[in-house]
Amino acid sequence: MFNFLALGSNISPRIGIVLKCIDSLKKSFPKSFKASSLYETAPYQNSKQKPYINCCVQLKTELSAHDLLKHVLQLESTLGRVRTGKKWDNRTIDIDIILFGEQIIQTVDLTVPHYDLSNRDFFIIPLLELHPELINPRSGQTLKKELSLLPLQLKTFPKIVQ
Repeated sequence: MFNFLALGSNISPRIGIVLKCIDSLKKSFPKSFKASSLYETAPYQNSKQKPYINCCVQLKTELSAHDLLKHVLQLESTLGRVRTGKKWDNRTIDIDIILFGEQIIQTVDLTVPHYDLSNRDFFIIPLLELHPELINPRSGQTLKKELSLLPLQLKTFPKIVQ
């Protein structure tokens, strides 16, 4: 069972921070690790932010979803993320657990699949690069189908940068 994380940064050096994050995750979770291309995307829902560098990674782990969350939160902190309390704030690094196998998890601190997976092309496009036949366990739809249904106003138009 594969698990998928989304990485994003819009504070310089965006590419360097994302690559450092990928390297750290690969060292922690070498089993079946793969990283998508890096994509530059416009800020989600036209928020007044700088463009992001996004990607997704695939990994396997023996950790529970909540222990994986603890690990990625610690990694965010190590890489300089400071949480300001603002929902749409600039980020040195943001790591989201997008999919944890086929599990559906709904707790106070963790929602998997990511609560807004179906509406974020900057998640879906790199996920499809890693695994073209992925299905959203919550909707039962393929991510290809969900991408095709994405309304124009939610698109961030990811472009490969590396």
